[in-house]
Amino acid sequence: MLNREERLAELMSAYMNRIVAGYAKMLEKDLTAPQFLIMQILASRGVCNCSEIAAALDITLPAVTNLANKLVRKGYIERLTSESDRRAVFLRLTDDGRQVEQRLQDRYKELTSGMWQDLSDNEMDALIGGFEKMMTRFPGMNPFESQGGQKHGKTDE
Repeated sequence: MLNREERLAELMSAYMNRIVAGYAKMLEKDLTAPQFLIMQILASRGVCNCSEIAAALDITLPAVTNLANKLVRKGYIERLTSESDRRAVFLRLTDDGRQVEQRLQDRYKELTSGMWQDLSDNEMDALIGGFEKMMTRFPGMNPFESQGGQKHGKTDE
């Protein structure tokens, strides 16, 4: 018989597998998960430089540059050059990118909509508190630095 920590780890693993599979199905055919994560950051923050995105996603600057190049080619983001410092380059969603990001957010809400309906307010508060506490202990992640409390792991797809 599993102890509580082992049971929780088993449930978390099963939950993550289902979310990842559902997340993969909801993405546009021409968009990878890391590209979508960049679009989410830009949707929530407006304008960012590549270093800010690299820090938020815990990936390398060259990985962000590669992902940004692909998103620019797709017309989902654009590069902006600072008038005061021509070396400073910022990224921003285009109107097309904003539409795609919103469509994917709507799909995500559909994917997760039924998960919470049977939970009481106390259960929801306990779940939120537990997840927040776990995320602060997760190696290399500070969930409160990016995307309104969401933080994602390393990737350079």
